[in-house]
Amino acid sequence: MNKAKYIKYVFVAFLVTGMWGCTSMLEETEPATSVSSEVALNSADAINAIRASMYSTIRASFDLTTENLIGPDALADGMVNRPGSTRFQVLNAANGVSGTVHIGSFGGSYDVLLDANILIDGIPDDVPEFDQATRDQYRGEALAIRAWIMHGLSREFGYEPANTGISGSTFDLSAINRNFPTLDLTDAEPLARSTVTEIYNQMLTDLAEAKTLLAANGSSENKFITEAFVDGMLARVHLYAGNWSDASTAAQNAIDNSGLSLVSTAAGIASMFRGANPEAIWELDVNPNTEAIAGSNINNGLAAYTSDQWVAQIPTQKVIDAYTAGDYRVAGWHGDCIEEQSVGATANGCSTVNSLGVSITKWNGWKGNLADDITYMRVAEMYLIKAEADAKAANNPNAGVAALQALKTARNAGTVPAGALVSITAFEDEILLERMRELTAEGHRFWDLKRLGRDIPSVSGVGIKIRRDSFRILAPFGVNAQNVNPLLVENPGYEVAGN
Repeated sequence: MNKAKYIKYVFVAFLVTGMWGCTSMLEETEPATSVSSEVALNSADAINAIRASMYSTIRASFDLTTENLIGPDALADGMVNRPGSTRFQVLNAANGVSGTVHIGSFGGSYDVLLDANILIDGIPDDVPEFDQATRDQYRGEALAIRAWIMHGLSREFGYEPANTGISGSTFDLSAINRNFPTLDLTDAEPLARSTVTEIYNQMLTDLAEAKTLLAANGSSENKFITEAFVDGMLARVHLYAGNWSDASTAAQNAIDNSGLSLVSTAAGIASMFRGANPEAIWELDVNPNTEAIAGSNINNGLAAYTSDQWVAQIPTQKVIDAYTAGDYRVAGWHGDCIEEQSVGATANGCSTVNSLGVSITKWNGWKGNLADDITYMRVAEMYLIKAEADAKAANNPNAGVAALQALKTARNAGTVPAGALVSITAFEDEILLERMRELTAEGHRFWDLKRLGRDIPSVSGVGIKIRRDSFRILAPFGVNAQNVNPLLVENPGYEVAGN
């Protein structure tokens, strides 16, 4: 068995994860799982292969693609299964009373961390034909991806810094912080969970260094990690942490450094997700002929879940009702149950879920083979972060109007309603609605409600699905993970729930 593959299996043994494994960005480069033991980490080709594997492992993981982007709406109140479909139905049905189904990216995340940690701290200093500028670029990309992965894990398995408890408790454990390369069996010992503060400090430290490195040597191609993405991640992390001024500054930096503008025409919005997304700060490139999303575009791809094949998850009436007349996003991002159907079936039942009888067409398999390039961060999100952060930093809703209005104007969505300006809570309500209008099926809804300490509403729009103080707001690690790692403390409540 070659060294790099052996390393992954050793790593997996202590983290309870599956193997995924290259990417169209570097198709000529040998994947990390094929690097021989003689050259692993000792040649430029091998290091390039590890970088390719880092990006490719994201694309090949269901946890980090389809579940990452659609799951938060399915677990909250943004999307629900079309009658007759079953995919993510368990997330739709999850509640605070029974069942432990949740979003969890434990496996795929630590696979990516393996590659990232090698690029951060595992490359020897004397690799031939590997200059310092490239080393700095790869290290910066890996630091940012490590922070992105840890942010995902922290919001799944732990609370946010300002919200660390259930019903007044002070439970403050978060994810396992494996922040060093696993190059040998001795490096793969089980680790205990870190605290919320420790994880957030690690993320901010990683992002600060990544920004310095990528400002000097980063790629300008948004299919790789760029300085603008680092700024965007700083904005997200500070938003979740309640560091309002820092979140606003980072969001503005992301807008400025990306060089991107908000799309402001009906035609532009309708075509935004087809081809290179003009608002994408980071968009993972997928070759539909050689690269499958999560192993199979037909079975696991984003398009197969939302707009083709099964049309399994469609927008709830709450989403449709959130738009005002004339909003470009209604016609732009929603269409018949199946648009450009490639498998010959006719979907039905959408009209029983929402009054327009539509699915969401952001993910529509435009490349063919039900494949899409995967947009993980858009400039529109930065306007929303800035609006929320500006209002809360000033404790004045009017301070957030400029950024929010810029987005609404671009979408032909009218003006910020007067009722949103009567209090910070009212403005936060409006931000949540605008984030639903703008970011449905892009991985935010459940986490937005959780970070703000809100109840998770029912998909029907009536009643509460999961109360904000329910232990089921957090994901469980499960018995298998605990059996492998004796240091792993389960989240409160799941022991008595029987997992």
